[in-house]
Amino acid sequence: MRTPLLWLATLALGLALCSQISERAPDEQAADITGWLQQTGKYFEEGEYDSSFALAQRVIIAAEKTANWEAWGNAQIHYLGSCYYLNQSAEAAATFPQLEQLGRAHIHPDSTFWGGYFNVAGAIFDQLGNYEEAIRYGLKEIAFYEKSGDRAAQAIASNNIGAYYLRRGDYDRALEYTQSALQLYRSNPKTDPADLAWTYGNLGAIWYRKKDYPRAIANAHEALSMLEKHFPGELPHDYIVAYNDLANVYVENGEPEKALEYLQKALAVHKKNGIEREIENVWHNLGYAYRMMGRYPEATAYLKKAIERYRPNHPNLGKAYRHLGIVAQRQGDLRGALACHQQALRSLTDSFPHQDILANPAPQRVNAYFDFLFTLRDKGETLRELAAAESNPVFLEAALSTYDLAAGVLDSMRAEYQEGSRQFWNEEAQPIMENAIALAMQLHRNTGDLRYLEKAFEYAEKNKALLLAEALRDAAARQQAGIPDSVLEQEKSLKIDIAFYKRQIFREQQRPQPDTTKILLWQKNILERRRANEALLARLEQSYPEYYRIKYNAPPLTISALQQRLPPNTSLLQFFKGDRELFVFYFDQHTAKGLSLPTDSNFVHAFERLLRQLRDRDQAAEQGRSAAAIAQFAADAHSLYRVLLAPVVAKIPEKLVVVPDGNLAYLPFELLVSKEPSAPTNYAELPFLLRQTVLRYEYSASLALTQPTSSRTNQLFAGYAPAYDEDSVVATSSRGDQRNCRDADAATFAALHSNQAEVSQIARLFGGQSYLGKTATEANFKQRAHEPRVLHFAMHGFLNDCDPMYSGLAFSRLQGRKGGDTRAIGEDTNNGSSNDEANDGFLHAYEIYNLKMNAELAVLSACNTGQGQLAKGEGVISLARAFKYAGCPNVLMSLWQADDEATAHIMQDFYRHLKKGMGKAEAIRQAKLDYLSAKTRNHPFFWGAFVLIGDDAPISRPSSFGLLHALAMALAGVGVLLWVRRSRSRAR
Repeated sequence: MRTPLLWLATLALGLALCSQISERAPDEQAADITGWLQQTGKYFEEGEYDSSFALAQRVIIAAEKTANWEAWGNAQIHYLGSCYYLNQSAEAAATFPQLEQLGRAHIHPDSTFWGGYFNVAGAIFDQLGNYEEAIRYGLKEIAFYEKSGDRAAQAIASNNIGAYYLRRGDYDRALEYTQSALQLYRSNPKTDPADLAWTYGNLGAIWYRKKDYPRAIANAHEALSMLEKHFPGELPHDYIVAYNDLANVYVENGEPEKALEYLQKALAVHKKNGIEREIENVWHNLGYAYRMMGRYPEATAYLKKAIERYRPNHPNLGKAYRHLGIVAQRQGDLRGALACHQQALRSLTDSFPHQDILANPAPQRVNAYFDFLFTLRDKGETLRELAAAESNPVFLEAALSTYDLAAGVLDSMRAEYQEGSRQFWNEEAQPIMENAIALAMQLHRNTGDLRYLEKAFEYAEKNKALLLAEALRDAAARQQAGIPDSVLEQEKSLKIDIAFYKRQIFREQQRPQPDTTKILLWQKNILERRRANEALLARLEQSYPEYYRIKYNAPPLTISALQQRLPPNTSLLQFFKGDRELFVFYFDQHTAKGLSLPTDSNFVHAFERLLRQLRDRDQAAEQGRSAAAIAQFAADAHSLYRVLLAPVVAKIPEKLVVVPDGNLAYLPFELLVSKEPSAPTNYAELPFLLRQTVLRYEYSASLALTQPTSSRTNQLFAGYAPAYDEDSVVATSSRGDQRNCRDADAATFAALHSNQAEVSQIARLFGGQSYLGKTATEANFKQRAHEPRVLHFAMHGFLNDCDPMYSGLAFSRLQGRKGGDTRAIGEDTNNGSSNDEANDGFLHAYEIYNLKMNAELAVLSACNTGQGQLAKGEGVISLARAFKYAGCPNVLMSLWQADDEATAHIMQDFYRHLKKGMGKAEAIRQAKLDYLSAKTRNHPFFWGAFVLIGDDAPISRPSSFGLLHALAMALAGVGVLLWVRRSRSRAR
């Protein structure tokens, strides 16, 4: 909430102006320079920036002439600060190269000049909208003050860099730096309350952008209450910012009348204190509030007032034009709207012929991603409306080009942001991609041109499992680039530390009265390790160009490439679920189709009813056998088949790969019914899709076509079947269904009566190692996670409804283990004290992400391992996804609460078929068919939960040649050892 140049006031000394220096003695010249410098500071402190600017220039010339570099540096800071407040940042930035060259030559690196220079340089680039450079200088400022130990200056620097990341759109980084500033301020009892108010205001702005409006309102009110308590009638600028922040969040929270109240308060402060500077921001926000209220004349008037006042390079100018364009579009002035869109794009990037409404910029540098991206979205929508209004298909082509540019901007953002912010923008991009797909499909229908179907599929594929696909590409790139293990271990250690401190924060926040001191310190530790990890990644990309090339140069998947890579007799069905439409793409080696599917209320009701039946154990066991229940299930399953498959699948293929989207990821397609029987009396009679094709699933088409990797280990199987408390409250017939926002609790997991028999029988059948009861510990698994080709977990799973990273698997707990935290606050993780924490019996998803596995297959024979949070553009954030991320390409997972006894039967048959040489998908299909035909409890609840994500290749058996070779090598080693011993005995 406060200016980032606070520290400049300390340089103001307030002496009188002296005369010129033209031909004076050196001592007199030095006295002149000192006097001028003092007066420069006084002018600056009093807000007389024109006078400060002019006098600082004089001092710079005189100080350079007399080699008075200390004075030269102080004068440069005042000159740049005056440029900032006079809106002459472009002129100031032009002086940086020569300034830095002279500074490095004459000023010591530890001089306070550099801290001040980094601060003001960051502020100047921020004012110019060049957030990348602002962040670069902000990071230099933080490093400088960390080295000097100036915690107050560190806090200012952290707040500023948080603001730069906020405006750039990387909200997770913004939050981390601003929370670090809060920790620094709160740890100092002498902190100025105005600094705390500033920080709370910044936090409110970040939560506003992250769309967490309750937190945004709470932080903004906290900032305002601190101002009212400590500075009544003072700090008018801070009050203005607080009122603007509250107004913005109340608009988004659906309370525009409250927003208008706060904006009127801001205008009143401006008027009372005679403050003209930045009054355009209030006008802008009034225009936005009136726009959201549908009061377009008032919106237009205020937005135009703001635009007239903004300077040409003001960061908010593009935003104001964007809002004005939306107002024009809503009023039906489509060409006027396009003119505003073009003005917005011109102000947000390099110049281009914006007068041509069909032209788009070719941005070489975009920092204000939020406004640039959404201006492109608005322009695309307006062009599509104009095409319909004027019956001109040229506008459709222009709209498609605009969406192409938006997709490129999204690619840039995903490459530069950390995972949390990338996921946020994946979700924000979903409506844009939906519009783009709809437009490409419209052009395909209009022209029959396959290029447009290709474009629609490209958009859909771009928005599939982006973070997962990048992680897998990253792992492959590291392996191929030959990055040393020591470097990878260093990165792994940093990631484990970050995950540890995140979990500590998560746990503390669950307490009735969280310890904010601990939380803030853990946040600081996260930030330190995050910066170290970012620096490490930057070195990797610079030192290993092959790594960079493989990671970032993944070509888009074309339809022809997809068809060539599809295995024989295999088809692929991919969905894209938007807010308004559901799209489907179907490919085999000779066919390519794409459609928008009708998903009316009948479809929605059938879908929800079917999922309720599948997830309700009691209903399945008690009412599920009735003729009415069977008929309802058959009707719903057939209704979904007619919508999801029948329009594009003329003939059911021998093998089918399904790439679901949205809540379709919770539906086992093998349970769909291709024909609705007249009066079914048993589930075994239904024509399930399971009977007609071999089904498998994947997160994207690209991942579905990845060639199976051969395992690098000779151990075939390892299974884990823990023991639980017999007196626990969870029903023993199911493999856990703990769902809440708290961390796992051992007391909630009851004994399973079939899991140990399941694992031991499979180990005997398939050949491998079983860890039963007390030996099935998290520690044993982690020590051996990289060894087997097949990992099997017959245990309880638990879901966290608030954060999927804290979902996991429950192993046996070591005797006397209480879980809990054994590490001192702030203590490093690499000193061995984290063993209790890391091996507490709960294998969380975040821990799986940091493991490295060589397994071809992970079988998650537990509850809900395929469930989790739905993330737009990424899919279900589940335990299964965590195993894929850790390097296991195939995961057999459950979509609901698995029945213990039924699961044991299905798993034994699954492995029996695998041993015969069946592929993974065919083996689980046959195991389900076996169960369906042999068991009386044949409601799909009992046998339909498990689905395969991955390929259908058979499990590769350890090579007999490899074993013989290893044996021969071992015998040779023994022979050499005996020979050496004999030689030594002879020498004696």
